[in-house]
Parts: sequence; structure tokens; C-alpha cells
Amino acid sequence: MTVTTEAPKPLTPAWTQLRPHAGQAALWTCPKRFIAVPAGRGSGKTELAKRHLVRCLADRKPWPDPKYFYAAPTHLQAKRNAWQSLLALIPDDWISGGRFGRNVQYSELTVTTIFGSQLMIVGMDKPHRLEGCQFDGGVLDESCDYRSGVFDRTVLPMLTHRNGWCWRIGVPKRNGTSAKEYREFFERGISGQDPEAAGYTWPSSDILPSEALRYAKENLDPKDYREQFEASWETAGGRIFYAFDTEYNVRPCQRDARQPIIVGSDFNVDPMAWVLGHKTENRLEWFDEIWLHDTNTQHALDVLVSRYGDHAGGFQFYGDATGRHRESSASRSDYQQILGDPRFIAKGRTVHYLKQNPDPRDRFAACNAMFCNAAGDRRMFVDPRCKRLIDDLNDRHYRPGTREPEDKGDLGHVTDAMGYACHRLFPIHAALITSGSVGMFTR
Repeated sequence: MTVTTEAPKPLTPAWTQLRPHAGQAALWTCPKRFIAVPAGRGSGKTELAKRHLVRCLADRKPWPDPKYFYAAPTHLQAKRNAWQSLLALIPDDWISGGRFGRNVQYSELTVTTIFGSQLMIVGMDKPHRLEGCQFDGGVLDESCDYRSGVFDRTVLPMLTHRNGWCWRIGVPKRNGTSAKEYREFFERGISGQDPEAAGYTWPSSDILPSEALRYAKENLDPKDYREQFEASWETAGGRIFYAFDTEYNVRPCQRDARQPIIVGSDFNVDPMAWVLGHKTENRLEWFDEIWLHDTNTQHALDVLVSRYGDHAGGFQFYGDATGRHRESSASRSDYQQILGDPRFIAKGRTVHYLKQNPDPRDRFAACNAMFCNAAGDRRMFVDPRCKRLIDDLNDRHYRPGTREPEDKGDLGHVTDAMGYACHRLFPIHAALITSGSVGMFTR
């Protein structure tokens, strides 16, 4: 008898050989109905789940129309994350007419195979597309971000008649809308108390190249790094700028007449809060602040000139999107007032106002990563005379049980001013962090 050592041929070119991994191999062969997979970013959990879905399309069932689903929190996420990649995994000869035939509904994001099975890609912001159907199995991706209770109220009833299975996968998050119930689901799976449940987890370092993780350590704060790449269930602390430490991040920061002054602006009228600093290589240092009650942009510019009108290095203004539209003086927006002020034109100035504000969580994450990243480097510092900024960094918290800042009175304005500049100058590029090869050979 001839023994071949050749690897099995892939179903399509998308079925590339993946890196061997014991945890993924155990997941691939696990017979349990309900499986939680909180694993690190870029570690292969989604790729494995997609391949499992495609593998199931050829399984025979007692009924002629097996149904499977891939779901994400929103329709746009589901389409972007899975539609094209799932199509690439399904062999053309599994679909009558191929991927451009009538059995591939691009508008509905559904595929019907020659076996009678159907795969649907859906967003759970539109759960009515699934309601009334009975499914043989499915995958919930980004499991911390669904509306609370969607699994029990919507998904579980769809799996009852056919004894369907479900993988709930995603990075463990401390503040997701369904993070608590996802964690409980995972802990029930690994406890062994539920005969129908299982749980698997592994860090990104098992799969991603070391260079990608080095970049992540340098650009994320410790909590975000542990959560995103070590698959760690972090405690949801209430302090927004938890990486800021007065002992280490407060130190004298000197103005350098040769460097442009970075001006971070929050355009609330009462108070109006600006922070002034320098960007030096990979650092931000805030040396002064402007805090004015019952004022307008023109007055704030006058104060800036009175303090630093002789500054030779020029100015760079950063602010939120409202500064493009809000008129705080005469009929000109904040943006137009700064852009047209001849005092700053003469000195040299650039104006970097956003067209659309970033998610506050992205701003906060960028600031925390600058105060202290996962490698232990501190790259943002505040001068002791910036008392308003220091107090705001220490006092600003989330509302209990939410990701909404609990800002009362004057709280929040000066750290927002800092955050607009920090996020623009040192954004976190998640796509660069998560690139790399994943997984194990599965077929």
C-alpha cells in the first residue's frame, strides 16, 4: 500500500495552511453546542469560525434546508467582516451557477448551496431578518458589543427546534454592552458544569508575529493591551484616564521658542479650555493652559497673544468638529476666526479641525497609551502649573456601569481639548497592529 505524505488539497485557494495550535485544534473538533471563544485580536478565532460554518454547509440533516448564520453587532460590520471572505471559502461547485449565479444573493447576503443548505450574513441591529427561522448553527462575532439579552431573547429561540449550535467569539472587553453576559457564558463553558457548553481562549502571541505585538505594546496602554492581545478579562474601572499618574506624568515642561506651540481647543463658551504644549519626536508635553469663563474665541486668541505673542516657532491649532460651525463671535466660526487672524498668519500657523469627531473612547485610549503604554513607556507629560488639566485627569470618571463620562459642572472640557490634539497626533492604528498570519491547518 502506498502512503502519501502530501497535505490534503484545500477546498479553495482561501483555505491556506494555517499555523498549528493545540487550542484551535481542540475547538475545531469540539462537539458541544455552545462554545465561547474570547481570544486575542488577530489570533485566528474568526477565521476558524468561518471555516467551521463553510464545513457545515455540506453536512446532511434530516431536513432538506439546513440553515446557518454569521452575525455581527451591525449589518455593516457583518458585511465588511465576513461576506467576501466567506464567499472565498465556499467552492464554486457547491453553488449552482457559481458565485455569480442566482443562488448567491448579494443584496440579501445569502448563499444557497447544491446541498440545500443556506448561509446568511446578518447584523443584529436588524434581528428581524432571522426571527421566525430555525437554524442548525451560527456564529456571533464581536460578542461583547451586542445589545444586552440578544442571545437569550433572539438567538437561542432560533436554535431550539433543530438543536442548533452557536459559537460566541470576540475579544474580551471590560465595557461592552454585553461584555458581562459574554464573560458569564465563557465561565460557564470552562467550568464543566454545563454539559452542552465549552470555552476556549488563547493570546495573540500564540499566532501574531512578535513585530506586530511590539507595535501594539508601544501604542496601547497596559489595560487595552492585556484586553486586546492577551485575552484578559480586565476590571471595568471608573477612572477615564487611569494611565495618568501624578508622580510620573507631572513634571516641568518648558516652552521651546523654536518649536510650534500645539494648541488643543475645546470651544465651550463657559468655560473655554485650551491646552498649550509641544510635540517632540514621540512625546507630547503640556506647559500651559487657558481657562476662561463666559467668553468667545476672539478673547481666547487675545489671551494667547498676550502670553506668547513673541513666540517665533509658530502655532498648530487642534479642535473638535463643532469649531468649524459654531459662531462664537460676529458671524464667523471658531475655525474661521483662527484661520483669518493676521497675528497668527504672520507667525505661521496651521489649523487642524476635524470634520467629524472621533469616538470619545478612541480619544481616551490614545491619551492613556501616551501616558503609559503596555511597554511601560510614558510619552505625555503635564507641567505642574496646569492645575485644571491635572485635576480633570484625576477626577474624570465614567458613570457606573456605562462607558459614558460622568461630567458635571466644568469637568471634562480641558481634557477634551488635550484629547483632540493627542488623538490627531498619535492615533491608534488597530489595522497595523492586527496584521499577520493566523491559525492552524484545519482541513
